Amino acid sequence: MTLSGILSSPSQRRSFLLASGAVLLAFIILIFSISILAPNTPAWNALNNLLISAVASAVFALVSGLYISYFFVDPNDIRAESILLPEDIDQALREIATRAVDYKIFARTGRHFRAEILPLLIKQARKNRHPIRAEVILLDFRDTPICERYSNYRKTSSFDSGLWDTRYVQKEIVATILALLKASQENPGLIEINLFLSKRLSTFRIEGSSDELIITREDPKDLAARYSRAHRDFSAFVTEFSWVRDDSYRVNKHGSAALPATLQEMFGESSDIVLLNEQAEEASGSPSPYAR
Repeated sequence: MTLSGILSSPSQRRSFLLASGAVLLAFIILIFSISILAPNTPAWNALNNLLISAVASAVFALVSGLYISYFFVDPNDIRAESILLPEDIDQALREIATRAVDYKIFARTGRHFRAEILPLLIKQARKNRHPIRAEVILLDFRDTPICERYSNYRKTSSFDSGLWDTRYVQKEIVATILALLKASQENPGLIEINLFLSKRLSTFRIEGSSDELIITREDPKDLAARYSRAHRDFSAFVTEFSWVRDDSYRVNKHGSAALPATLQEMFGESSDIVLLNEQAEEASGSPSPYAR
């Protein structure tokens, strides 16, 4: 327990200051009372000097503590505020989604987002009758070497390594795209989705709203970082997201807020697109793979 931690709570800060002020006031009244009622008594004078020393020390400690609390930053406190345990990640993402009027995610396949967060965004938009704007950046499934590189990484480092190959990556990306298409078509005016396909690989995900971001890693056993708008690093991750988005292929055409109606309309007619569409439809209803 640290002083900065105690004083970070308004109610605890108020209680601490009121209690400290009351004790100091009582001591000061006692000092003046002894000085007036027993000015020349050695024992009372000794007690008075002791009380004066205690008051002086308490005032110095209180002023120093408040000065340190308000004008200095404890790196350990900052780290503790921004670190999420693995078991808290899903709940934190859900809390953001229930409050968000906008949402952004930079991920590879978007499996957890498709299964857990997107339905929650839809539910909140319908419940509150308030439009939600989502910016979604996924790996470009058309770039086979990139998908292969990512699948090789997951095969060697993931908890579900047995699932991963190039086709699985492509299928899961397309499944997320189909879920976004369905959300857009079934909720016109409530869900505005801007979809981007990126060739940039990263072991981190950026996910959240304009008020709070959560940075997660590929494995659900890893810690995550949580940044509110007031955090000094928040703007850096917003900028990073913007750079990735601006370098990505934008699926929405000609500034349109609506996604194309079908996968074929997005990427053209081809046997591979048709096959991916069929495979992705089978995977669209699968639950989140993360045991969070």
